[in-house]
Amino acid sequence: MSKQRENPNPFFIVVVLLLALLVVGIYCSVCIIEPGNVGVVIRLGEAQPDALGEGVHVVIPFITRVKSLDVKIQKAEVKTAAASRDLQTVNAEIVVNYRIEKVNAVKLFREIGINYLAIIIEPQIQESFKAGAAKYTAESLITERSAVSEGIHESISSRLKQFGVIIDAVNITNFDFSPEFNRAIEEKMTAEQRALQAEKELERYKFEARQKVETARGEAEAVMERAKAEAGALNLKKQYATPELIWLSAVEKWDGKLPTHLFANPPTPVFNTNSTNPINKSITDTKLKIQNNNVQ
Repeated sequence: MSKQRENPNPFFIVVVLLLALLVVGIYCSVCIIEPGNVGVVIRLGEAQPDALGEGVHVVIPFITRVKSLDVKIQKAEVKTAAASRDLQTVNAEIVVNYRIEKVNAVKLFREIGINYLAIIIEPQIQESFKAGAAKYTAESLITERSAVSEGIHESISSRLKQFGVIIDAVNITNFDFSPEFNRAIEEKMTAEQRALQAEKELERYKFEARQKVETARGEAEAVMERAKAEAGALNLKKQYATPELIWLSAVEKWDGKLPTHLFANPPTPVFNTNSTNPINKSITDTKLKIQNNNVQ
């Protein structure tokens, strides 16, 4: 009895093994591809031409394995250095957004493998930046940053297109130069700001000088106009001046104080109560003539 218990039934063992093999086979024959990925089917060591899309797939177990490749937009950050056209050392940080074309995923896996980022993408980014930086001076790399990024974008795209890698965007996040060059740039900017300030001051002085000239010209013209007006008035006065009008103006401006004597030898009285005095008679005659003229 003890011997029968120690020796299990061979049939039972075979059944258990078959069930275990069946479970493992079922597990290995089911493949799930996550969203944003494709599956490269490798059967007996050979990559199959058609990649698997998202979802559940059934493959031949034991002789088939599936390698997943990410085809979503990914980011590569590269720190690199190059020489500008004026032989300045430029350190840069470049961020590249890229993705793998689904139709070329199998080709990329066959030719490059799964580590394509380090093998082709990062080196091509560095090489494209070196080639692009050599076309610009160190200063123009800063002032024409968008053009530099666009040129690097075109260069990387043309280099990686053959591998099925699509470049969506290239951004240069940082430029770094030597301390000597940074100091030279700062001094140049300071000199330009001073020159601009001096130019503005010169324009202000010119404007103020023009204002003074215009003011002086205006004042001179005003003086000329006043002189012309005064001359015209004087001519008009001369035209209409008569002895009677002159006497009347003198009388109207008289302050009421009469001179007592004229300068003569002996002094002659100017006014007296005698109506026969010639000065009184002349004033009276002048008033009468003016009144008669007004009545006419």
